[in-house]
Amino acid sequence: MNKIIPFIKLFWPFGIGIVLLWIPLLRDLHLESALLTATLVCFWGSLKASDKTSSNDFNIISELSLKILLLALPLLIHGAFSQCLSWTGVGLWLLLPFPSLLFGVSIGRFVRIMKFPIPKILSFCMLVLIGFGILLYEFLTLPQVYYFNHVWGFWPGPIYDDEIQITRGLIWFRLTTMSWIFLLWVLPNIKTKTKHHLSILISCVCIASIFYLHPQLGISTPREYLKTQLPEVIRTDHFVLYFDQDNFDHEERAYWAARHEFHFQQIIQLLEIDWPQDRIIESYVYANAWQKKKLVGAKFTSYVPVWLEQDQMHIAKEHLEHVLKHELVHVITKQFGNAVINASWSIGLVEGVAEAIAKDASKTSTLDQIIAAEDPLPTVNEMASSLTISGFYSSASAISYTTAGSFVGYLLENYPIKNFKVAFPTTDFEKAYNVPFDTLVTRWKSQLPVNNVDSIDTKISQQIFSQRSLFQMDCPRKVHPVLSGIDDLRLYESLSDSVNARAIINHLYSKYPDIPQIKTIWSTYQLRTLNSGQIISDITDSDSTFSLQLTKADAYFQTGNYIAADSILFQWKTKHAYKSNNRTDDSFVVRSDSLTWSIFLKARYHNTIVHPTLFETLPEPLQWLQVDRALSLKDKNHLINYAYFLLTNVANVRWFDIQESMINTLVYYREFELAEKWIHKLTNLAMRERYKERVHELHEWLDFTKATQN
Repeated sequence: MNKIIPFIKLFWPFGIGIVLLWIPLLRDLHLESALLTATLVCFWGSLKASDKTSSNDFNIISELSLKILLLALPLLIHGAFSQCLSWTGVGLWLLLPFPSLLFGVSIGRFVRIMKFPIPKILSFCMLVLIGFGILLYEFLTLPQVYYFNHVWGFWPGPIYDDEIQITRGLIWFRLTTMSWIFLLWVLPNIKTKTKHHLSILISCVCIASIFYLHPQLGISTPREYLKTQLPEVIRTDHFVLYFDQDNFDHEERAYWAARHEFHFQQIIQLLEIDWPQDRIIESYVYANAWQKKKLVGAKFTSYVPVWLEQDQMHIAKEHLEHVLKHELVHVITKQFGNAVINASWSIGLVEGVAEAIAKDASKTSTLDQIIAAEDPLPTVNEMASSLTISGFYSSASAISYTTAGSFVGYLLENYPIKNFKVAFPTTDFEKAYNVPFDTLVTRWKSQLPVNNVDSIDTKISQQIFSQRSLFQMDCPRKVHPVLSGIDDLRLYESLSDSVNARAIINHLYSKYPDIPQIKTIWSTYQLRTLNSGQIISDITDSDSTFSLQLTKADAYFQTGNYIAADSILFQWKTKHAYKSNNRTDDSFVVRSDSLTWSIFLKARYHNTIVHPTLFETLPEPLQWLQVDRALSLKDKNHLINYAYFLLTNVANVRWFDIQESMINTLVYYREFELAEKWIHKLTNLAMRERYKERVHELHEWLDFTKATQN
């Protein structure tokens, strides 16, 4: 027994590591486990070093370092066998727990050597102040959602941004941590040797220099610094908008300023808000998601820091169309949020009201249809859970947002708005609605359109409800190199950097030539650069996907080999169990003759559009492709001419997305009569309920712009 006890004392951290294997996220040798370990060893090292009986601080460091390694060993083994191990995870374990341990020991040692009273309690309180007091201060004063800390290390941003990288800011911040460690180590000996004076001076200079350069080094992003990075400013009645200067032209900035005001008016009217006259909302609009990640820590997650006094939103350019109205709801509901965080204690109500008003879960199905298509419907307990933080985040984000949005939408449509304003801050439904929560859930479910659900609703519902949350994934923090490469590709595309974009896709294709997605993207780039010969040689009969064979046909056409191009189309129709549907039919229509095919290739791969007189002769699918390209090119004259001609065509809801964008733009161009005719044309169509909601918003946009045109 006496021999076993030392063994247990030594290896019990290994046992804790085994226990962690049963806990989602913590089972991985990555951020969450590193952050937790860093916090524990920092406090533990401080308490041991502050003990008056301690005499060898290096033994404390060695002992706890060994325990860190023993704790990490099961996670390392699990990661290796499950193929979840990543160099990023290993790097985070080196940069978080070990410097935090040294920092904790330095605090405890400093308190002990300086002979302060109650050293253990004092060192513990110091770490609480540093670890959580500083976090609270930064949380309440800075617009960013990433944080660094000497105690627990690093938090990179929203949980939905599952790709985590070791940033330059983390390296510089940990250099600051090491400077503090060095300073605390030599400071008690300041009177003994002159060389300690120099050491202290060097440490102080290092700490002060890095602190002064925090924004430039990516350690913090104060609001004033953020404004210098987004220097193009537009002011409206209720907003100050900050844009990246290189990725928004004047027309884009003016358009989005108008859309801000439009959605603002929609929301305050619906929620019956009397907005204070002097209250201005700041909207930070980033060039792309990658710039937003660099500056504030959120990549694909748009957000509103409702806890800050200044109303503000943070959205990347490519997300504006989809999330602007949603994020504005968060800003405006601060007016009736609780006094602590200016929102609701229920994350389900916070996101639910935004979903209910923005209705942006799907472009084809309403929130109620998506929920009604799910079998079985949520129980009362499941609904109650979905409104809590743990329940909301335990499911995939799309599931939680959609479910809460449908429920809140029912409350807004069937009860006075003032009732929801009472329930929102405290989640006291019984007080607000004078009925139990389970009664509200039962009433909500009873009005869901269970008999008005079709295959499209079912498909959308299955796609949403089949998603797994971060806690349910096998390797939640490991991103496949293919996905990482595509992410880099999208970055360069957003910057219109075709040289680096081509280099990325060529590299991916050289490593993963058999992945259809990679091959499809690669072949598209080859067609853009007229490198058709490479496509013809690389795409073979074994590439059985329709899109790749069409790409090969396009490549043959580009080289002038029209017979080979037509042969591929003919073979696909005759040999591949061809089934007629809109997408495949359109693919053949736009390649029906040499002139049509040539115009299609120029539009698709080179953004070239035709004169209106030639436009009238094109088949319908190619006409709508021309409209789409005119929108992306901001070619006002061609767009208006196209829109006038298409008014004479029979309306077809197949092109609804392009039609919606066209009408939005026509309204902005003040082409009110033309836009109104198109809205009327769509209104008379038999269409899905979700399309009707979208047409109604087009009408509101037209009315708003007319009323504010002066």
